Amino acid sequence: MQVGTLRDFLFGSLRRQFLVPLVSLLLLISLTVTFSAQRYAVRSARIATESRLRDLLELCKLERFPLTESVLGQIGEFADCKLQIVSNVEVTDKLFDVMGEDLNRYDGFAIELPPSQSVFETTSTRRFLLALTSPRDRLERAAQAFWLPMATGILSTLAVGIAALWIANRMVRRLELLERQVQRIAQGDYSHGVDQQGDSRTGPRDASSKDSIASLTRTINAMSQQLDKAQGEIAKAERARLINVLASGMAHQLRNSLAGALLLLQTMLKRLANPPDEIPFAIQQIQLAEESIRRLLTISRPGRHVEDQPMSIAEIHRQLECYIQSIVSHHQLQWRIRCDSVDPTIDLGRIVPAGSSVVSSLLNLAMNAIEAHLETSKGAEASSGEISGIVECVYRFDPKDEMHHWILRDDGPGPDPAIASQMFDPFVTGKREGVGLGLPTASMLAKQLGGDLQWRRSNGWTEFEWTISARSASKISPPQE
Repeated sequence: MQVGTLRDFLFGSLRRQFLVPLVSLLLLISLTVTFSAQRYAVRSARIATESRLRDLLELCKLERFPLTESVLGQIGEFADCKLQIVSNVEVTDKLFDVMGEDLNRYDGFAIELPPSQSVFETTSTRRFLLALTSPRDRLERAAQAFWLPMATGILSTLAVGIAALWIANRMVRRLELLERQVQRIAQGDYSHGVDQQGDSRTGPRDASSKDSIASLTRTINAMSQQLDKAQGEIAKAERARLINVLASGMAHQLRNSLAGALLLLQTMLKRLANPPDEIPFAIQQIQLAEESIRRLLTISRPGRHVEDQPMSIAEIHRQLECYIQSIVSHHQLQWRIRCDSVDPTIDLGRIVPAGSSVVSSLLNLAMNAIEAHLETSKGAEASSGEISGIVECVYRFDPKDEMHHWILRDDGPGPDPAIASQMFDPFVTGKREGVGLGLPTASMLAKQLGGDLQWRRSNGWTEFEWTISARSASKISPPQE
């Protein structure tokens, strides 16, 4: 096996990187302990055998009885060894290996006998008493000292390896979840976060965990959410850029057409002695369309605004009434506008610098309420010829925060739930022929004037609350063509 292949096999995955060093270390420790124990056991067994034979020979060395062959045989049988008188030995006072006459190996221990010791045969001036014993017991102890630690080490390594594999699998599975999420993020999918619950084998864990992997998981989830949010902001920016392009192109075309139609109606109004009532109404609608174009330019050209005219609250309501009354009468809707204040006289006399912007925004919201009501009532209109519905505008002044509040409300079914959370985004509409620029325009104007636009559904009514600050001056200036 090549070095690169071996390295890939040993360290190719996180599990192997975790297990291989751990198991190798455990095996190394087991072998070290085993050989050390065996060496100690062999040494201890040799010392014990040597001590036993020395004590036996020292006992026989005493001159209390003759060392005859029968006496040596009885003593040797009792001590489970062989005793012999020899004239020559390899070493004395030390255990050594001896090859017996039966070609078996024995542990031998010899001491020198004094010259006065009684023996049954004397052929030499030097005599030695030799004890021979089988090395079986010593070898068995050495074998036990080897296999017991070895088996214990192998079993311990196996148990620790299984536990380590289980722990490694838990950790690696969590890291694999992170890896898959990072891969999705790299592919541009930010909608799925890392499962904090783990999988079915590990169960709930990261929800309350404070370890590094859990912290990394939460960081990746937060990064994914931020990237998803950034992607949405980029999409909004692209839509805003598209609005700019469309609005700039549409403004010139619509203005030219409306200018021609307005000129024609004004000429007819001057020539006719008794002009019909519809002509002033048509002129008013054309002027309203021109105002909508100017508001569209407000969105498409940041920093460029439409000129405003200061108006009182009463004048704002009068103009709104003038624009709305003919429309609601035509569609047979109930329309009312009222001031919900403690002293209406004072509040209706308050001057709003951005009067024309207020009229445009309130008219926009009122037309949305009327059109939404009519959109859901076309079937009833076709069948009965009548439509019953209420659209109203309620004004109040809040002296605490010095804010003007207008609430445009209707008793229709309300906006489509599918777009309820995106109604203030450009080009989002629930109308069949809607463009989706009315509410974004009104919301932007409210924020420019220090207020806001909010909506709610309450007791069968759809309410849009448009607020501006009484302290804010008009921030609207004429656009440059």
